[in-house]
Amino acid sequence: MQKALVCSVCGYVHLKENAPEKCPVCGAGSKAFNMKEDALKTKDDIVTTGESHKKHLPVITKEVSKCCSDANGQCEKIKVKVGELVHPMIPEHYITNIMFYADKEYVGGIALTPELKPAGMIALDVKGRKISIIAQCNIHGNWISELE
Repeated sequence: MQKALVCSVCGYVHLKENAPEKCPVCGAGSKAFNMKEDALKTKDDIVTTGESHKKHLPVITKEVSKCCSDANGQCEKIKVKVGELVHPMIPEHYITNIMFYADKEYVGGIALTPELKPAGMIALDVKGRKISIIAQCNIHGNWISELE
């Protein structure tokens, strides 16, 4: 498990060492952030989490497409689905959010309800940047996958 700063108001996970002046999701001040030693589960936690990772770890794919983000009119679509196996999406147990980061900087997120599929996409100019995706499960916490 990895430690990270977590907003006590909305659950946003901050991947940098120092708390931001305000939460990029809910606007709470820096005092709302608490360091949690077990904030993020990774693929390295598979030994301790049994089969749970197959329903929680984000699966990331990247493809180049036409858009207007640079002079060449190309950007990269970052697609994510949560888990190799389908995660339950019922009121008692579901993926609540998918958060997108480029070089540890939050670039956007998707709030989910139990009626939605745990998947999403964002189009960015991310050439040469490390992509991190966090899936938040209301029962099993935050799961992170990364793509160089």
